Amino acid sequence: MTELRHMIRPIRSAKSVAKKIAGKVWKRYDTIGAYRIRLPVNSRLPMYKRAFKLQDTPLGDVARVVRAKYPDLHAIDIGANVGDTAALIRKAGEIPVLCIEGDSELLSILAENAAVMGAGIAIEKSFVGAEGQAVDPALIVDRGRNASLKAAIKDEGSIKLRSLRSILEDHPEFSQAKLLKTDTEGFDFDILRQSLDFIRGSKPVIFFEYDPGLRPAESKAGLDIIGALIDAGYSDFIYYDNYGNFLIHAKASQLNILTDLHNYLASNRAFGAAVYYFDVCAFHEQDAGLALELRRSSPAYAH
Repeated sequence: MTELRHMIRPIRSAKSVAKKIAGKVWKRYDTIGAYRIRLPVNSRLPMYKRAFKLQDTPLGDVARVVRAKYPDLHAIDIGANVGDTAALIRKAGEIPVLCIEGDSELLSILAENAAVMGAGIAIEKSFVGAEGQAVDPALIVDRGRNASLKAAIKDEGSIKLRSLRSILEDHPEFSQAKLLKTDTEGFDFDILRQSLDFIRGSKPVIFFEYDPGLRPAESKAGLDIIGALIDAGYSDFIYYDNYGNFLIHAKASQLNILTDLHNYLASNRAFGAAVYYFDVCAFHEQDAGLALELRRSSPAYAH
């Protein structure tokens, strides 16, 4: 019996340690600008930033250039995730940012990071899309990291999308925001198309993910939204690859170049991807000078 007790004690001790480990809340952080930002524990951002030095840097450069012209700059961040892109925007100063995020698994971290960033950060707990469109939460892919609604749009669902127009009625201080960022895992083209009334009115600089591969049934959706922006007066488009490298500055009149870039991504998807998507920064003709300034300040021109 004594020997058995000696055997049981280590087992109980090991179980106790295991319970303590299981109960521990593991946290991951990254420093973005002046802020120590908490990330989801499964975030790959730190790994990507170690491998690709310009990963996730262009948006901060865009905010700096835009704020130089518009000192009272307000920004809208659709697909705000945990606020890491808001922190990028605020590298240029204490810019008010409306963080729009619908993934309930990220909202507590977003609120924690908003408190770190301080005054000027507003949170809207919504997914953006056609007003009232239903979403089945059980079909949302990659919740808690980069939620995708592609398979979750249904006739019925407990989550309802909100249009940007509707959201701005609740946040009127952002109704004339001059910087609009969207990164929504396949819904960026839809969101921009549905938000053209705001875009025509405010004429913001728009920074959005360009990934037609996420919408294979609508292979020309990317070119369609570029065309819609051109019709709305947008004249300059700066493209970055998905590693943050400046790629090209094209004018609206150079539609052949914009089409070639679209087809380049299609070739990557078909024959082996080196570049998976672009980040595109679009400038209204009233802000064409900002595109030139952003291009000149790109790290690509430092060599």
